[in-house]
Amino acid sequence: MRAVLVFCEGRHDIVFAQRSLGTHGECKWVDKLISELPSPFGPGGVARRGLIAQRIEQHALGDLSVRGALHPPLPSFESIVESVSTNTMFFMIRTHGQDQSDDILKLLQDLATTLTNVPTGTFEVSEYAAAFLFDANGEGVSATLAGFCERYRTHFGDLESLEHGKWVDGTTVPVGCFVFHRGTDDPVGTIEDHLVPMVRGAWPQRYAEAERFVDENKHIEDKVSNREAERLKALITVTGQFNHPGDPMSIVIGRGGLPRLQFESSELSKELAAFLAAVPWNNQSVCVDG
Repeated sequence: MRAVLVFCEGRHDIVFAQRSLGTHGECKWVDKLISELPSPFGPGGVARRGLIAQRIEQHALGDLSVRGALHPPLPSFESIVESVSTNTMFFMIRTHGQDQSDDILKLLQDLATTLTNVPTGTFEVSEYAAAFLFDANGEGVSATLAGFCERYRTHFGDLESLEHGKWVDGTTVPVGCFVFHRGTDDPVGTIEDHLVPMVRGAWPQRYAEAERFVDENKHIEDKVSNREAERLKALITVTGQFNHPGDPMSIVIGRGGLPRLQFESSELSKELAAFLAAVPWNNQSVCVDG
């Protein structure tokens, strides 16, 4: 079995990735207990507890606030989807932001240490890859990739050939980056630039009214007035409140919200699913029975 660790900045990025894989990659939601996951993510081999359980348990509850005790430390494993035909699990991991590299590197090092110098067949997962999903924001695609290379080259090795939507296979494990931006001629922006047309296509009248409400009632000091990505988040969330009152954007675009048709017709959704499925595995002989 293979595993792809998909590092996402926020929960709505995770939802977009898993729905894209479900729509275009024939992936299915994995609803298993941690104890039932393949080792070393779950228990098995020499992993008594499994990597995920160890991460959740690594902080003493007495050292956390009540609010902190309710959530696992970042980066946190949030969900899993599986491609049965390719025997690959995609672990969605929330990181919160591009500047959280120290904690991500610690997780990657823990996994590398676990899998290094053990006999073949010790764990159910035989090889893994790391995918990183980022917003270009105002920095742009090139600057975002350059920052990634600077932070991660000590762990992965030579990242000089890294490009948006491509994989590098001369590294310790296959690694790739997908940077959300407006387009080929506009290399800045966020995933919201692509979610808005999807939401508007699903609920055109509600979106138009949400846009009027937000733009006519915002104040200069409001976040929606100072950053376009925040404005777009507000528009998406307000549009989706009729069936999901009080819920965040991740629910609005989730399985019970934004219709599947919008993902079927989204070029970004297709591109992301194709990218995640195109890992240049080192061991091409891994078969479906592990």
